Amino acid sequence: MKIAKILSLACVVGGFAAVADCQTVYSGNIVGYINQTLYAGDNYIANQLDTGSNTLGNIFDSGTVPEGTTFTEWNPATQQFLPTSTYDTVNGWSIDYTLNLTQGGLLDAPSTFVNTFVGSVWSGYDAMTQTFTPPLVTASGSVFLSCIIPISDATFYDVVGRNPLNRESVTMLDAATQIYTTTTFENGVWNNGDPSLNIGEAAFFNLEPVPEPAIYSLVIAGLGLATTRRFFQRKGQKA
Repeated sequence: MKIAKILSLACVVGGFAAVADCQTVYSGNIVGYINQTLYAGDNYIANQLDTGSNTLGNIFDSGTVPEGTTFTEWNPATQQFLPTSTYDTVNGWSIDYTLNLTQGGLLDAPSTFVNTFVGSVWSGYDAMTQTFTPPLVTASGSVFLSCIIPISDATFYDVVGRNPLNRESVTMLDAATQIYTTTTFENGVWNNGDPSLNIGEAAFFNLEPVPEPAIYSLVIAGLGLATTRRFFQRKGQKA
């Protein structure tokens, strides 16, 4: 299934795009940076610009992360979180985890701060046509995922690379309000609204096993499909 969405740029000046709300995004074609607001409490975060190594020490500003901030990743094989990494201003992160594109991470901050993510957009994004085909996620169970490129209103398809199956669900976190929302796909509709991720956000996707013939068909179909998305979109500030 082809999904075509054209998102408008907030403003364009000298070839650079800027989006202003609780976060600001600047990009010159495929390299740029994102000013991401991370709130006191839990944050389901994503790293959507590739630095090469993508370790916590590389993707977080050492001068802005509050003392005592913690971070952990989800292990889909064991269905549990990995040991917690804690930040201190002298030694940095106690565990220098790697947060790659499409991975979600749980960050718990003692106070609100803004981090600047710097790097390159995924090489599968075609800047000339402003299209991308999301990588197909073949894992099942609870998987902590984000969209591979920084776009607003990323859909289930944008993240997983296929349409949802019956009984699959997505659990999202509004970090500003610390409210969790779960929506489940039942009989062709989402029972609590269509899941949608903002720039820099991740969510828990509870996925059903996909039969191998179906996976093969999805991969073949995906060769000729591209999701048409403008890179960045103005997003209203959350309440």
